[in-house]
Amino acid sequence: MGKIALIRPILLLIVILFLALLAASTFGSASVTWRDALAGEPTARTVMFDIRLPRALLAALVGAALAAAGVTFQTLLRNPLADPFILGVSGGAACGAAVTTALGFARVPGVVSIVAFGGACAATGAVFLLARRREYTDPTRLLLSGLVLNALFSAIILIAFALAPAGDLTAALRWMMGTLFAATWSDVELLLVFFVVAMTALVIIAGDLRMLAFGEDDAKSRGVDVERIKLIGFAASSIVTGAAVAVSGIIGFVGLLVPHLVRLIWRRDYRVLLPLSALGGAILLVVADLASRVALPTSELPVGAFTAILGVPFFLSLLRRSR
Repeated sequence: MGKIALIRPILLLIVILFLALLAASTFGSASVTWRDALAGEPTARTVMFDIRLPRALLAALVGAALAAAGVTFQTLLRNPLADPFILGVSGGAACGAAVTTALGFARVPGVVSIVAFGGACAATGAVFLLARRREYTDPTRLLLSGLVLNALFSAIILIAFALAPAGDLTAALRWMMGTLFAATWSDVELLLVFFVVAMTALVIIAGDLRMLAFGEDDAKSRGVDVERIKLIGFAASSIVTGAAVAVSGIIGFVGLLVPHLVRLIWRRDYRVLLPLSALGGAILLVVADLASRVALPTSELPVGAFTAILGVPFFLSLLRRSR
């Protein structure tokens, strides 16, 4: 796909993302308009600029981060079923958050997010170390290690919830289901920093990742330092996933669903998939979060439930096609 041909889908997705952000910041339980907000009406300005807009932007960043991580994991492992949720990165973050809640620190501002990020990074390191065999990282062992650690994390989470103070369980369960409730500009700024750093690293190695997608032997014959590229790609994707999970909770299947939808429409070149997947993930999560807010007039549904409803059937269809 040439540069001009690539610009068209990028511009198209940017326009769709802008419209999705506009809709997400316009519609909600409170009846306010952009005209009132820009005119200086206090309630409208508070709702628009302190509640809806940071939430919509955070949804876009989380979706972009998870989709970019998903397409990177699938390229690194050459496995269409790989995503941050399956590889244990999200499970490590959830485990950290659950243990924090059980210890009674959930009410301290920022502690859950910090520990969740640390849990994601620790899970990443553990999966990578378990998959190493004599200076070689086995893709199959990466997936198996992620699945085993997910089982361990699930057991720890159940124990933590059994021991957690009753008053903290509701917030903890909401976080486990994935939510962008109470998003702040600080969350947006924090995730934006991690996202820019991770995307910069992935763009730098995009050419090498493209060659790695055809096989490690072929990439090595072309002078690619395969183990170095694996380490950079895995670390960048895991860190940005940890940052996303820390501010939004567990939102699964975005990293699985979006890259496959992009592949159905455009080429499989990683250099093309990365920006298009990031934009597609942003659009998906902004729309899903809007749906979670307006689906019921009296309550808000977890956004993770919407992505799971879309992702689980898609995952099962991939499994059936790969048989």
